Amino acid sequence: MQALSCVERRATCFHEAGHAVVFALGGVAVTRVAVAPEGATEWRTPSSNGRTCSDLWGLCVKAELVLPRQLLRWLMSEGALSPDGSGYAKVLESPEGQALVEALGPRQRRDIRAQMAGLLAGPLAERIFRGEAAQATVEAGPGDGAKARALAALLGDPAEFAHAARLAEAALRGPARWAQVGALAAALEAAGHVEAGIRGFLPAADPAWPPAPVGGGG
Repeated sequence: MQALSCVERRATCFHEAGHAVVFALGGVAVTRVAVAPEGATEWRTPSSNGRTCSDLWGLCVKAELVLPRQLLRWLMSEGALSPDGSGYAKVLESPEGQALVEALGPRQRRDIRAQMAGLLAGPLAERIFRGEAAQATVEAGPGDGAKARALAALLGDPAEFAHAARLAEAALRGPARWAQVGALAAALEAAGHVEAGIRGFLPAADPAWPPAPVGGGG
C-alpha cells in the first residue's frame, strides 16, 4: 500500500470516530479505535476475539450482532462467524431463511438498523470532514457500505439502507455529535489508539434510535 500521509491519517481518524460515535448512539458497544502511524506502508493491529486486522489503515472494535446461527457466515478473513457478507442472499432464498427473517422482533430489527447506521457513519464522517458530498458516495461505496447493504437485506425493505444512511448523516451533522467525533478523532490522531476511557468520548445510547422508516416494520 502507498505510505499513509498526514492528511489521509487525519481523515481515517474521523472515519473511525464517526463509526464509534454512531455505533454508541445506537447502543452498540465500542471498545477501541486505532489508526496506523503516519508514513506506514503496512499495518497490523489486534481486532477482536484474538483476530488481527492487516488490510486497513484504521479500526473500530465494536460488539457484533446477535443473530440466529443460520444468518451468520464464517469469514476466513476475520476467522470468525460474522453477520455480514454475501451469504445472506442464499439464506434468504430458502423457506427456513425467510422464516428466520420474518421472526426477527422489533429489538432485533432495531439492532440491525443500529449496526447499519454505525457502519455507514465511518465513510460519512470522513466525507463530511473532507467537505465532500456524503450521501451519494456512501450509496455507491464498497466496504462499510456493502456490509450495511447486506444487513439491509435482512430487514426486507429496500428503503432501509437509504434510511440508515440518512439517520447516520443527520446524527453526525448535529453539533454535539460532530464535536464528539472531532474530540475522539483528535485523541486518536495524537495517540494512535483509544481504548481506556473511550466511553468518555461517546454518547449515551438512545433506546429509541435508530427508528424504523415511516411505514416500515419495527
